[in-house]
Amino acid sequence: MDAKKLDRLERLLDRQLFAEEKDRLRRIQDILGIKNDDGIWDVLIAMEYQRTYYEALPEKISQAAAEVFNSLSLAAEKEVARAQSRLAESVVEQAKKLSLKTHVHTWIMWGTLMLVLLLFFGGLLLWAGYSIGSGHTQPPALLLKMPVGIILGALCFCCGIFYGVLAAQDFAACKTSWRKRGLAALGCLAPGGWIFSVALA
Repeated sequence: MDAKKLDRLERLLDRQLFAEEKDRLRRIQDILGIKNDDGIWDVLIAMEYQRTYYEALPEKISQAAAEVFNSLSLAAEKEVARAQSRLAESVVEQAKKLSLKTHVHTWIMWGTLMLVLLLFFGGLLLWAGYSIGSGHTQPPALLLKMPVGIILGALCFCCGIFYGVLAAQDFAACKTSWRKRGLAALGCLAPGGWIFSVALA
């Protein structure tokens, strides 16, 4: 193959020919007995271009596939991170709701106890003020005959009914906490009944 045809092939490939490629072309020329200026070289140049193109094709495909896989991997990582953050937010939200539901009974119990003590303290101050103002020491049972006695009795009854219902639900669900809630219900109903008996007597 003459220098012009080699130059044409290199321009077509847009690079210099490798030593192995030049050796292969010389071997083809020797085996087939092709002259340097033979017209078949144009056909061989076109075939050489196709050969190098198809040899490079698998590498191009693998690079394109690697880019696609990388972009898919990045997108999947973003989606996983987004899903994990959503899951974490949902878990925190559910934990807050669950915490509120599990502690509402305790809050009701302590809130009712604080209200009872506050009413009792207020009634005690009323009783003390009445005793000091009248100049006579009044019996402490008078405290329960005031309107505060009826309110205290009603609060104890309401709290006892509330805990009685919870104890019944726990008993129906075969939970062992029904005993504690049943005792809490009795502990509220008994004082409520005694306060009502004193207040209405």
